[in-house]
Amino acid sequence: RNLIDGETLGMGVVRAYVPPGSPSAREGGDKGATPCKSGGGEKNPAENLSQLSARASRQESGIEDSSGPDSSENSPHAPRELFSSMDTDNATSIAAEENIDHMVLDGTTIANLEILANSHSNTAAGSLWSKLDRTKSPHGSRLLRAWLLRPLFRKADIDRRADAVQELSGGGAAVAMSEARMLLAQCGDIERLLARVHSMGQGAAAGKDGEAAAQHPGDRAVLYETVKHTKRKVGDFSRLLKGLRAASRIPELFGGIDIHRDGLLCKIVRTNEEGGGFPADLGERLDWFFEQVDLGKAEKGEFEPVRGMDDNYDEACDAIERIEHELKEYREELLDELGLPGHVRAKCKYVNMKHEAKDKYLIEIPVSVSVPRDFQIKGQRKRPEHINKYRTPESGRLVAQLEEAIDAKKEGKARGLQAVFYRFDTMRPLWMAAQLATAMLDALGALAETASKPGYTRPVIAECGPNESPTVNVVQGQHPCVEITHSGGEYIPNDLSLGGNNDGGEDSGDSSRILLLSGPNMGGKSTLLRQTCLISILAQIGCYVPAEHCTITPVDRIFTRLGASDRILLGQSTFFVELAETAAALRGATRRSLVIMDELGRGTSTFDGTAIAYGTIKHLVERNRCVALFATHYHSLLEDWKDDPAVRLAHMESIVDEGDGDEEDEDGGDPNKSSGGGNITFLYTLGEGGCPKSFGINVARLAALPEEILTKARKASVNFEREMSGAGTGVGAGAGGAGALKKVTRSNAGTLSDTLLGASDDTDSCFTVGGQWRSTLKAS
Repeated sequence: RNLIDGETLGMGVVRAYVPPGSPSAREGGDKGATPCKSGGGEKNPAENLSQLSARASRQESGIEDSSGPDSSENSPHAPRELFSSMDTDNATSIAAEENIDHMVLDGTTIANLEILANSHSNTAAGSLWSKLDRTKSPHGSRLLRAWLLRPLFRKADIDRRADAVQELSGGGAAVAMSEARMLLAQCGDIERLLARVHSMGQGAAAGKDGEAAAQHPGDRAVLYETVKHTKRKVGDFSRLLKGLRAASRIPELFGGIDIHRDGLLCKIVRTNEEGGGFPADLGERLDWFFEQVDLGKAEKGEFEPVRGMDDNYDEACDAIERIEHELKEYREELLDELGLPGHVRAKCKYVNMKHEAKDKYLIEIPVSVSVPRDFQIKGQRKRPEHINKYRTPESGRLVAQLEEAIDAKKEGKARGLQAVFYRFDTMRPLWMAAQLATAMLDALGALAETASKPGYTRPVIAECGPNESPTVNVVQGQHPCVEITHSGGEYIPNDLSLGGNNDGGEDSGDSSRILLLSGPNMGGKSTLLRQTCLISILAQIGCYVPAEHCTITPVDRIFTRLGASDRILLGQSTFFVELAETAAALRGATRRSLVIMDELGRGTSTFDGTAIAYGTIKHLVERNRCVALFATHYHSLLEDWKDDPAVRLAHMESIVDEGDGDEEDEDGGDPNKSSGGGNITFLYTLGEGGCPKSFGINVARLAALPEEILTKARKASVNFEREMSGAGTGVGAGAGGAGALKKVTRSNAGTLSDTLLGASDDTDSCFTVGGQWRSTLKAS
């Protein structure tokens, strides 16, 4: 379901996904599930540009006939395949292949990380997308969105895109890019306009087959559709021509600038004659269409073929001009025959002279004038003077000829429009190459604008061999969407280093892959978790990241367990949703995945919740072996994992004003004691080691809970800590002890594992924690 949600957000289709090398894949997993790779046979986007331009050149030289069967979208060599690349396909399904080319972001992760929309108003404001989208064209914006939802995975692909971003963020290329952005704003939505015009071109192509023309819906659309619809098509075509004309000027801007010849940017802004992929003759090919189309009329939805395009059309136009002249002369002859004086002649005129009018060229004559009996009255007008509208035998004959000529002109106009659309459609690979180049340049320009912000740096993408551990090393990293803290100060950056050693032997030193994070409520734990994921996403779309330095190995998938929400319509409680998200991570995470979990187990009893949290950490350490950040308020976990080299303990620092008083007072002590009365100041900095308390009562004071409740809560907390300390468990205070211990039975552990992973002996053992798990029940 999460994958379907993610692909729906990305306008794609999804199949069952099991990452290669994951525990489920090693155990056989679901029979229908297969490892993930993006669909369509990955191709470099620069190669796509070159192939499209080359194909257009072959068509123009007659080597390839675009009207043949292999030129349609059913052809295996058509643009559909060419555009299945990692940089262009907005709706590529997750195919069942061995290798992975993109990071997978499911619907839960996209929502939890606020990639497309924030969590409080479900709008783009404050989301990662709102920070990145500085594109100027709609098709560039859609491409950037596709990149964001499907970050790259291969180091070479990431570096290639990041090189282009780096070139555009400084030097002469940055100046050219600022001018190019103005042209991109003039391009409009080339992608969708191309699709609309293509449908017209397909109808024209069917017309080449004689009888097929009358059967093809596209042909009928031109000949018999409503005038309003035809005007929209002509208007779309006009806007498309103007957009392509603006795009054709882009290579000129980068002409004298030194650009890496083998880089992605070169393939986008250099023409194919210069070793790039931008169509060199785009402007020349457009010239013919500008000669055939009057843009002034086309913008209003009007199309007039130029003389010489269609002989029947030219004859019809000449006939209309001749007949209208004859009608004008006939009026003068008629008025002379009637012998009307000058002031009466001025009132006798033609009405309904437009070609689309009904009862064309009726002549108005005052009722007081005597007319021949063969004059037919077609209408009357009483104000300001009583006037009849007549049809005479001669005017009727001329109007009949006029209507035939008008119909012939309409048919000729339709044929001319079809001819223009058909010729335009034969060059479709040329236009698509320009569309792809402009979309990529627009998206790269938006990333370059982000890269030019103060505090952003290019991340180092490290290789991760089969015997190496993935690494996340961020120095002075910041959340890209949280520029200031809620208190109004500057955002506090943090360092984070996980993994990175040889994974073939014992873990040691800085090799910890799991960060077990504790600290007070509102101390910044969730922000740090999200920040780490967003930095990884930014790095893998080729963007700079908000940090002084960043080194990461590519992540194949991000799993998130954040927040609290239920699915009432599905009959799923908040706790069940948390466990389902946890199960998805434990089943699907490989050693190349990134997992973040925030306060797992809080929706049930303290002991069950702690057991689930412990078993989850154990599974991540021993089986998934991935980089993970695990925030918790279960302080017994800190004791359990403090000596494990794979787990690093850390906390978000704060300062608590303890005040004065007698801590040993049985009646509750001083309200400023550490058990909850003092004021707390959050430092939002990551410190080493565990935090012995969560300072929940201190935060309750910030939330303005009544003082009476805070006093009672503080007394209960002090008494509970004393009882736990006396029992030797040390849960509340975080101290060790050798008091009464109570093991979790294998059957109870099995129940927890059934909930998360499904019953099996192997998974049960992950939750049978033996002597490390301590019961905090007071000895009876």
